[in-house]
Amino acid sequence: MSSKLEQKLAEFRTNFAAEFEDKITVLHKLWSQTKTSQSLEAIKQFRFEVHSLRGSSGTLSFTTLSDRLGMIEAEVTPCEEQITQFKHIIPFIDRHIESMIEAAGKHPNPLLEIVKTSNSLGELREPQKKSDESDAQSYRDIRIALVDDNETTSTLHTKLLAGFGFSINHFNSIEKLDEVFTEERFNLVLLDIDDSNSHSDEIFAYASKLRAFETDVFVLSSSTSFENRLAAVRARVNEYVLKPLSITTLVSKIRKNFKLDLTRPFRILLLDDQASVGVFYKSLLEDDHVEVLAINNAESIMTELEAFHPDVFLLDMHMPNISGLEIARILRQQSKYDYVPIIFLTADEDINIKLDVLECGADDVIPKNTPPNLIVRQVDSRIQRGQEIRYLASRDSLTGVLNHGQIMDAATHALRLAARQHNPTVVVMIDLDHFKSVNDKYGHVAGDKVLIALGQLLLQSVRDTDYVGRYGGEEFMVVFSDSNAATIEAKMNNILRAFSEINFTAAEKTFNCSFSAGLSTSTRHEKLSEFISSADGALYRAKKAGRSQILMAP
Repeated sequence: MSSKLEQKLAEFRTNFAAEFEDKITVLHKLWSQTKTSQSLEAIKQFRFEVHSLRGSSGTLSFTTLSDRLGMIEAEVTPCEEQITQFKHIIPFIDRHIESMIEAAGKHPNPLLEIVKTSNSLGELREPQKKSDESDAQSYRDIRIALVDDNETTSTLHTKLLAGFGFSINHFNSIEKLDEVFTEERFNLVLLDIDDSNSHSDEIFAYASKLRAFETDVFVLSSSTSFENRLAAVRARVNEYVLKPLSITTLVSKIRKNFKLDLTRPFRILLLDDQASVGVFYKSLLEDDHVEVLAINNAESIMTELEAFHPDVFLLDMHMPNISGLEIARILRQQSKYDYVPIIFLTADEDINIKLDVLECGADDVIPKNTPPNLIVRQVDSRIQRGQEIRYLASRDSLTGVLNHGQIMDAATHALRLAARQHNPTVVVMIDLDHFKSVNDKYGHVAGDKVLIALGQLLLQSVRDTDYVGRYGGEEFMVVFSDSNAATIEAKMNNILRAFSEINFTAAEKTFNCSFSAGLSTSTRHEKLSEFISSADGALYRAKKAGRSQILMAP
């Protein structure tokens, strides 16, 4: 385990040990009241306090204490259904409470010993954070090497990728790349295995070598053979891309590989009625890439979600007057949280608990006695997978940009943020020029290529804080947060020039396309409908004035 996690864990264990005597005193007092009243409400309250203390001790790996509390809970729980059994368990609980009081007076406390257990999985490491070089936040940071001995195709692909803003170097053999690789590290290597002077097995061996240096590798090939695909898998190649190469498909795969469309930092909403447990997990999980909101009142979760948009929910299973399962069902009633993972933290490890979790629409259960570094790994894995699923669900299937509903939600959010922070937002409405003629003359496949190219070019040209979506048909919408209209107008003109220079090919014919756009700023509008209508009006004037131009709303 990393020294960072060890230090955090040691700090919380020390605090827990210092407060242990007070905790047991409170538990003893509650037990005395429960014996006196022997009411169902008192029994439930005592059982809940035992469960909470068991969860805290399990979280901090005080296994002996956690097991002792687990035995108490196992005896008390059936009494909630058959209260007549309560009197029979009193001597058993008395012995354990007295034993814990006795242990609280000893130094060291035998209940707070950390038992070292062997782990069949070996030593678990803290999830590795990518270096600044590989954790590229922008496509501009991604350095690409293309290995292709065909001058014609390599020149074309290099030009096209450069047109999408990537930094790319061409090498006509793996030997040439190898000469400079140690000095000029690349984030991605594109290996073309067709028409190569080297045998394919040598290329796959080289791919495996690159992966050992944590360099991502795409294989470009016209072969669909099982043998080649298997060789790519065994070499741990990231993508196997079939030729003839669609540049927009390749750009889309690059964006997906480097998670350029996934948001960071990750956001975790943690709900646990014990504030101390919330503080512990917040301290454990939060860093430069992860933001944690810890709340201990279930009733406040909907209010908190108005401003906090989590990538994962971490819920306690048992809380006063409400269960984590009920919270999960409330969350799953809302479509916007359909693809946000829900993970339960609980001291219960019964298989029925796990089945209940799955039935309520949640995704996973993590026992509170799980080693902290393993918790970090499980949560990180769930977050990334959840973001990938939400990405796919929120995207237009053809172009890869946000679908209509998502871009409208993004525009709504941006307009609210602009009003609250007094920072202007700019909306741009874009429409392809003469798109019907493209479909009629070159076919719908060619039309799709044009749509994909524009979508990918827009994605490549905006910041991580901006949004690109398909408004409908051949119309796109771009939402620029915290921007002024003059700057965005100049940017859109640059995008228009770049798009107009892209050569599209269909039926051995080459053609170019352009678009018209209108933009509007939030400083003049309070309602989203008026905001979009204003940009749409400017778009209409641009098309009427001759197309292939950008106009600003008055």
